[in-house]
Amino acid sequence: MQSVPIRPYNLTGVAIMNTLNTAVSRVAESLDQVAQLNARYRAGEVHAYVPEALRESERSLEKLIEKHLPASHAALEAASRALFFSLPVAFNPAESVGPYLAVIDRDAAGQPYRFLDMGALLATNAFGENDPAVVRAVLESLPFVTSRYAHSEYQTILSLRLKAELNRIAPAGIPRHFVVNTGAEAVENAIKSVLLNRVMTSQDGEGGFVVSFEGAFHGRTLGALAVTHRKKSRLGFPTFDWPHILFPAEEAGSPKETARREEHSLKQLWDLLVSGRIPRAEKSRDTYRREMDALDEFLAQPGGDLSAFVQAQRANLSSEVVRRSQRVAAVLVEPIQGEGGVRMASARFMRKLRLLTRIYDVPLVFDEVQTGWGMTGRLWAHELFDLPCPPDVVTWAKKAQNGVLFVSEELATFFQEEKKFNTTWEGDSVGIVRLLALLDKLDLDQVRRTGERARSGLEALTREYREILKNVRGAGVMLGIEVMRADWCDTLRDRAFRRGLVLLPAGERALRFYPRYDTEPSAIDEALSILRLAIEDLVGGRVDSDVTTPPEIRVGKLAIPLDTVEIVDLTPAGFEAHKLQILAVEEERYGGTGHCRPGVRRTGRRPLLQFPLETLESTASNPRAIGIALRDRVSARLVGYALGSALENHDEEGVRSDPRFGENNTFYLHAMAVLPTVQNCVEIENVLLESLRTRAIAAEFEFLSTLIEDRLRETGPAWFHSAAILLRIDNYLGSGSCFAYLQAALQPAADPSPRAQTNT
Repeated sequence: MQSVPIRPYNLTGVAIMNTLNTAVSRVAESLDQVAQLNARYRAGEVHAYVPEALRESERSLEKLIEKHLPASHAALEAASRALFFSLPVAFNPAESVGPYLAVIDRDAAGQPYRFLDMGALLATNAFGENDPAVVRAVLESLPFVTSRYAHSEYQTILSLRLKAELNRIAPAGIPRHFVVNTGAEAVENAIKSVLLNRVMTSQDGEGGFVVSFEGAFHGRTLGALAVTHRKKSRLGFPTFDWPHILFPAEEAGSPKETARREEHSLKQLWDLLVSGRIPRAEKSRDTYRREMDALDEFLAQPGGDLSAFVQAQRANLSSEVVRRSQRVAAVLVEPIQGEGGVRMASARFMRKLRLLTRIYDVPLVFDEVQTGWGMTGRLWAHELFDLPCPPDVVTWAKKAQNGVLFVSEELATFFQEEKKFNTTWEGDSVGIVRLLALLDKLDLDQVRRTGERARSGLEALTREYREILKNVRGAGVMLGIEVMRADWCDTLRDRAFRRGLVLLPAGERALRFYPRYDTEPSAIDEALSILRLAIEDLVGGRVDSDVTTPPEIRVGKLAIPLDTVEIVDLTPAGFEAHKLQILAVEEERYGGTGHCRPGVRRTGRRPLLQFPLETLESTASNPRAIGIALRDRVSARLVGYALGSALENHDEEGVRSDPRFGENNTFYLHAMAVLPTVQNCVEIENVLLESLRTRAIAAEFEFLSTLIEDRLRETGPAWFHSAAILLRIDNYLGSGSCFAYLQAALQPAADPSPRAQTNT
């Protein structure tokens, strides 16, 4: 009889024990390493450590990684057929601790290289790597790690324990909860719940639409994209045509501007509530003003009877207005826009928003996917606003390690309907283990202390480098810092990474600074020191508040006769065909050595006034983009160009304070340059401005805004002379030139005076 070979899955008891003993031995080694790592970290002995050669400016980061971090490069190359976009190294959790992320590469002595992460793993990591509480919990929960249950049908003691703990931490007033797997899933299910609510409760039996805010990011699934208003996320995807309104981000040091934004946003929402987006529905400004005054009066008297107030206000609404308002299924808002630039609205605005939605019986949904569970120094970020009544839905993910919806009792009934709300997993078991291990570790006072130290350091940097940074904002450890120009964000991130600091972008021109809740003060100080060095790398002696040298005046200029100039329309195809010539104009006009100190061009650093090609390409691809170039028929060379698009597509200095922002009637001239070798540059500039104006009017724009050299107010066309100055910046970017943010009416009949106080 022939013997049957023993297969791996048919091991004897002794063989199984031998295998497990080997694993146990490895676990013991790992536990000893975790203990040592944490002891060293808490003693301040762990630091960012990367090859010094990464700082070399002449070579691309990718090439330097290939040479000096070869293990990371090899791992990425082996995975090169996968579709992903990430930092260019392979991290190694086994050697990581706190905010210090090790990579698989080591130095000649065998020591691992480490990066200091101020992105908190995309805000998912509250307490850092190799936290002893988490390590212990995983070891004690091995059965839940080795087998993943489909909790939608097969609840375990672990999944039920999570649900019990959610009872304990649920936001006040919204005690019911539903577990999913991701933040996008949480948002999708929140949207489904409010749409179903409208189907069941509206007179028309229709789901209606969800109102969200400009700058919002709620996820990349199709429903979440309908309420996400960031061009890069939505471009190319068909989704619901739902409206968005202005997010009235607080303007530091300008309470009047903040109040104007809030008024604008509330009016936009009120218009949607009373009209339901039905054409020609009455939207009386007097009625709006009376309702807003009533809100102000109620909020000015704490302790008022909310129920009586709401009922009294509802009694003033006509049946037709009520019917139309039921077309609004919900208002969805982030307490702090993370992806949108770490932007906050005031508590005053949020309280009015809650009252207004309550009066019109419209659910208010807070997306706390990123802010939830302590990041702002409060358990839930919406607690910062002292709302007159709770929201109706709160979504949470990131630090939940899964996705969670908290819903009111009124909306909870829909989640009991079979198959309408369901997900196979109802959360990943390992993620549940991690969260449960940390719930009792949360110390909100500690979060606030950590955040205060980080904020103080960032504010010191803004005072020292006013030409580069401004406006530290956020709450708790969810902090952002604004960079004066969008293209500098990538430059700063690159220089910081080459020195061992991971920073993530937020919005168009802000950087996130997200310490873990219990980050050691020494780690925060080290991150700030590296950021300072990265800024110095960027400055490189070029950005100096004492610089008075104007842009270089070249010798040997030639006049270009206007009758030899032809206009080239920069459609997307036209821009692609001419982009290298456009870049050449930009480089010659703003890339000369007159704009920077000696040595800058030799190091490959781009001068500050010069736009990179990627920025120009992005503008050319914007909706309602208009661009023109002027070509000299004699030399066949482009001698100038101008490019821009709708104001709302931009986030340059002054845009958010533009009084026309959100009205979709203003063209923003983003970039304009004429070759410095052109003697009659003023004539060429005026041809550009006049040609652009004609096309903007044809595209139904009413105003033009731009941040431009102040001299053009005097040298430009007659209609440009009367432009209002909204902001003037002397010695812009250390160039020695004065720039101004201008706004002009495109038609003489239009009112050229913006409705905002002029800042100088």
